[in-house]
Amino acid sequence: MKKIFLIALLMASSLSAMAQNTADPNMARAEKMFGFLLENKADSLYDNLSPQVKPMVQKTQFEGLLKNMEPQIGVYQKHGGWETQQVMGQKCYVSVAQFEKAELGAVVVFDADGKMLGIQLVPASMIKKM
Repeated sequence: MKKIFLIALLMASSLSAMAQNTADPNMARAEKMFGFLLENKADSLYDNLSPQVKPMVQKTQFEGLLKNMEPQIGVYQKHGGWETQQVMGQKCYVSVAQFEKAELGAVVVFDADGKMLGIQLVPASMIKKM
């Protein structure tokens, strides 16, 4: 009986965590922004930037980002689901991405209006939970 209760409790907490993640519209936005990065859609990335960040960034900075990194990291293969992590008081959306030669962490940050403050690839160890 205790085992059944423990399994039910674990399932309930997993479903609760999934419900919280699906209720967060930035989860889908993070996937969309990462897709723009993978597809080399510099215009789309730039258009989704927060107004406070746009003056500091040029569209051309997004062009060919992954292509330029391919000699070092290889071709993109896959990435996992999105999770949230707090980094220096900021809610970040993170996913582990597998490339031919490296495993990297994709990090996307949004403002309160759902506009992107930044997107970057970091060593996967920086976002993996210990």
